[in-house]
Parts: sequence; C-alpha cells; structure tokens
Amino acid sequence: MVTPRLRTILTAIAIFTVYLLSLWLATTEASRRSVILEVPPQGADYVILDVSVVHVDLLRAEITTRIYFHLAGQLAQDELTPATGLRLVLNTVRGQQQYDFAKGKRINPIEAVFPLQGEVNLYPFDHHTGVLWFFVTIPQGQQAGSTPEPTAKPTPKEPKTSLNPAGISSSKKEKPKSVQKEPEPSPGLPVGTMALQKQVQADTRVNFTASVSGLTFRGSKSVQSAESQKGLTGIQVHLRRSTNVIVISITSMLMMAAMAVGLVAMVLRIVSGTRRMANFHVPMAVSLMFGLPALRNIQPGVPPVGTFGDSVAFIWAEVAAAGSAIALVVHWLLHRTSPTKPPTGQS
Repeated sequence: MVTPRLRTILTAIAIFTVYLLSLWLATTEASRRSVILEVPPQGADYVILDVSVVHVDLLRAEITTRIYFHLAGQLAQDELTPATGLRLVLNTVRGQQQYDFAKGKRINPIEAVFPLQGEVNLYPFDHHTGVLWFFVTIPQGQQAGSTPEPTAKPTPKEPKTSLNPAGISSSKKEKPKSVQKEPEPSPGLPVGTMALQKQVQADTRVNFTASVSGLTFRGSKSVQSAESQKGLTGIQVHLRRSTNVIVISITSMLMMAAMAVGLVAMVLRIVSGTRRMANFHVPMAVSLMFGLPALRNIQPGVPPVGTFGDSVAFIWAEVAAAGSAIALVVHWLLHRTSPTKPPTGQS
C-alpha cells in the first residue's frame, strides 16, 4: 500500500523529471529546427552563394536572407573580386531583383526578401512554403580568360545505308542527344526558357542555412528540376512552428479553458443557491476578462485575435468570464439576502 509520504516523494520525482526533460528539449531545440543545404557546382569555375535566413515575417508572408559571395576558378581575380562581369537575378518581392557586378570590383553582401505562401490563421499548426530562385549569368557572353570563337554551322550527316540479308537497303539514324531538362513551371521563376537558352550561365554553388527561433525548416530541399541547369538554383523552403512553440500554445489554451470552466461552474453553484455569493466572486470574473489577453500573448509569434487557437479556447474563455460577471451582478440585484446576525455578546 502506498503511504502518503511515498506518494509525495513519487510526485516530486515525476515533477522534477518533467522539468529536466523540458530543459533538455529547450537546449537541443536549435538542432531540430535548423537546416543546412548545399547545392554543388558542375565544374571548377563557379560562384559561391552563402545564403542565410535572418528574419521571417509570417504576417507579411516574407522571408529575409543575407547573401555572401565568393568566387573560384577562372571567374575569380581573388576570392571576392570577379574576373568578368556577373549578373544575379532573384525572385524578390521587395528591393532589387537584378544585381550587376562589374569586373574587377569587390562584391559586397546583399539582403533579399523572398515571398512565402501559407495560412497564418491556423496558428500554431500553420504551414508555409516558398521557393527561393537564384540565377547567375555572364552578360558579356564569354568566360573569363577566354575569347569567344565563332561557332561553325554543323554539316548535316547523311544517314548510313546498309543492306540487310534480303538485299533491301535500310538507313540507320543517329539517336538524338539527351536534352537538358527544363525546370518545372514556378510562379516565382525569375527567367523564362528562352533566357536560359540565350544567356551564358555562370556555374554556382549554393550553401543555404536557416535557423530562426520559433520556426522549423525541416523538409526544405533544393528544386531537383533546376539542378541540371547551370547557373540556376531553387531552394524550396517549408516552415512550421517549432515543437516548443506548439507545446507552449497548447498549454496556454488548456489553462484558459480550465479557468473558464472553473469560473462557470462556480457561478452556476451560486446562481442555483447551493453556495453563497462572496465579495471576491465578481472581481475575480472581471479580472479574468483582462487577464486572459495577457495569457494569450505569451504564445511566441501569435498573430492578432482570430486564429484557430482563439476559436478553441481564448474567445470562449472571454465569453465565459464576461457572462459570469454579468450573471453574478444580476443574481446580486435580484436576490436580496438578509444581513447576518452578529454573534452572541456583540452589538
């Protein structure tokens, strides 16, 4: 049989274990919500784009990145200075979409804001997606350290004829060469198919890093249909609320629901006459009306009122608090009680 002392010890151990588990989850959260991607180049001469996410505004559906540039091979005079002119095209929603880097001039880091798609009102279970496109070309139409040679028109080859055993001539046609795959249609793709064919594309290596508190980028990946296109890179990002944010949000909703249910149960007992009304009942209901918004705002990154979580708990808790205060006031006005008699021996 479990004694009260043993029950107290087991309860304390369980609470302490939950506390330690929450600390461990908090300290290891960054490794679970971050993502690092690398899209390798196709050759030895390439532009390195180090893309890191610095801010995410889900209300504006925007993701802000900081891009650092490095050069390798014949494209580089040194690590940060190009040996030929370069052009970068992005699918940004604010600021420039095209950046021209002159030959022999240092390339400085830039910030770019890309669009996102998602329904923020589903907080904390909302999901957002977006594609970040990077397209690097050489406007001059020639590689660094080389001169363009005129391309001679290929002479059409005649099909080879051979005699089969029946003496009938048959022609063997060469198999067509494999054609480079075109990227899948995307509303944010900064260039068209004709531009991909006409412009001289510079090879790239893209390093993508994303780590933002309260959000997880798990599931983000490069656009596979663009990996075969030299100079074109697409990063498909997937954003969700981190596990810690979801736990905090659900906990706050449960707390609001529990307080609302407890207040309504107390008021029903008073109105039914099984409990007497005390002086603190009305102030408690009124204070809960103003305390619930503060409890709601502890949720990290919570949008304005009207989300899915508000429909679950907050709005109903506010209605319960206001209704309880009104019911107590009406009950006090309609049910007059006789003053209590003073104890014997007191006047």
